Amino acid sequence: MRKLMGSALLLSGSFLFLTGFGQKHSSVEAQSAVKEKAVDLEFKIKPDKGMQISKDGPWSLQLVNTNGLKLEAKDGKFETKTFDESLPGFKVKAELDGSAQTGKVDYTMKAFVCSDDKKHCYPQLHKGSLEWKKI
Repeated sequence: MRKLMGSALLLSGSFLFLTGFGQKHSSVEAQSAVKEKAVDLEFKIKPDKGMQISKDGPWSLQLVNTNGLKLEAKDGKFETKTFDESLPGFKVKAELDGSAQTGKVDYTMKAFVCSDDKKHCYPQLHKGSLEWKKI
């Protein structure tokens, strides 16, 4: 039994080490705004106290369940790696598809933060949902 538990712990620890995604050192502030026939989606990374944004990592944003939005999706996923340093995060503008009035997208965002002294850096993986509604 001990060997089995030890193997499970080693396996889960190896997964975190290999994927690099563990403890959260940041959060995401997501918002949407519908303007005429388009939706503006914004995903802003908020580093925790004592942390700062690292622009060195390969940032990305994936959106799924994009019903009602005209986005170029591959295998059901829209992906962008265009990191907006002024946010910091991602902005996506999508035209409404037909007569869509409301919707919800699910997002996965890969981000990178470092301690203020830059001695420790952490990849971050955030997942969530963002609703939008035409008023």
